[in-house]
Amino acid sequence: MRRVWWGVAGLALIGMITALIWWLAKPLETTLERAQRTRMIRIGYAPEAPFSYRDPTGKVVGEEAAVITWVMQRLGVSQLEWVQTEWADLIPGLQAGRFDLIASGMFITCERAELLAFSQPTFALSPAMLVAKTNPLQIRSFADFRRPDRRLAVMRGAREAEIAQALGIVPEQLLFVPDVQTGLAAVLAGRADALALTDISIDLLVQQAPDQVERAIPFVPPIIDGNLSIGYGAFAMRHEDAHLRIAIDQQLIGFIGSDEHYGLIAPFGFSREQLPNRSTASLLQGCENDS
Repeated sequence: MRRVWWGVAGLALIGMITALIWWLAKPLETTLERAQRTRMIRIGYAPEAPFSYRDPTGKVVGEEAAVITWVMQRLGVSQLEWVQTEWADLIPGLQAGRFDLIASGMFITCERAELLAFSQPTFALSPAMLVAKTNPLQIRSFADFRRPDRRLAVMRGAREAEIAQALGIVPEQLLFVPDVQTGLAAVLAGRADALALTDISIDLLVQQAPDQVERAIPFVPPIIDGNLSIGYGAFAMRHEDAHLRIAIDQQLIGFIGSDEHYGLIAPFGFSREQLPNRSTASLLQGCENDS
């Protein structure tokens, strides 16, 4: 009887070991596979019109929200869980696993590409500045802030902050703000002489206080390393989520620039001139040389 018991126990132990080996050898579920299995994905964003922001009903809308919703529906993911954070916390939040991708109008840059994997671009925008009504200081460019009596508001971690610093504007002349509304308030209160953002974002902010602020026109576009500083925005993911990035890109190719795509983003103020004409690979081509 004892031999029979030990035989049964041995078979059970072998079965447990076999099951454990199978479980350990089983490939880990990718972010894309989990999203498709649960039909849910978490998306990080910092509220800013016209990219991703909440409308009066509390729904997240905007260019980025509309496009990523379209993409996810075709990937079988019907539930988008939006995780709001400040702009400077988007990349740390993604790396910490608080959300699975960023859909917040983030520009593709060499520095960010070291930390993130970008999808194909979904838009192309130029920088602009918000100033007090009538532009009393006659601000026309970033160069106007290379003087101690001027202060430029920029969002912490945003492309405009990088442009300002690349053009020699010292930190003492910069007012770092967490979001666009704080930047608008800084201009209205006179704590900043201008706010630097994308042209489309500035136009939307002017609509909030048309009697008090305006867009600086004419404006001299910044040139860095001999090139106009045009920002190409895209969705951002962790490098290890290659399956997710490839799946998103497969949906974007052929869609970006189509009539269906333009129909989705036009209500948020985008024109056809603000559609991208370059690939992510071409934008990052010189990054290794720059480093």
